[in-house]
Amino acid sequence: MALFQEWVQKGHEFLHDVMKELNIDDEHRAYRITKAVLHALRDRLDPREGKDLAAQLPMVFKAVWCEGWDPTKGPDKTIKKKEDFLRRVMEDPGLVKGSDIKDMDEAEKAVRAVFKVLKSHVTWGEIEDVIRQLPEGIRELWS
Repeated sequence: MALFQEWVQKGHEFLHDVMKELNIDDEHRAYRITKAVLHALRDRLDPREGKDLAAQLPMVFKAVWCEGWDPTKGPDKTIKKKEDFLRRVMEDPGLVKGSDIKDMDEAEKAVRAVFKVLKSHVTWGEIEDVIRQLPEGIRELWS
């Protein structure tokens, strides 16, 4: 039981860090946004790198990462620019359309917030590996 409680606690910490970065108090919205960002990132990474990153996520977000994932597919090379990535996040079917993320500016804020939280929960070496795989425009979102 103690291990399960630890998993729950780490997931809550991660989610609450996202809420703090986004300056929102709605856990459900923060969860949907985090999920959308993680799925866009997952889809752009090589599956081996995605697996390495997922291994360092809190258990609940490991499950989020794997939901609907086909690791036999390579990275989605249609996500080439920052705008492509932000659009992918905005189009996530789990978001409440017109409410969770209203425009590209909000999408960028959401992505930057989740990436900042990832940087505080994942080793820097792994973050560097992830950033190296991304096109330059998407890398900018990590700063």
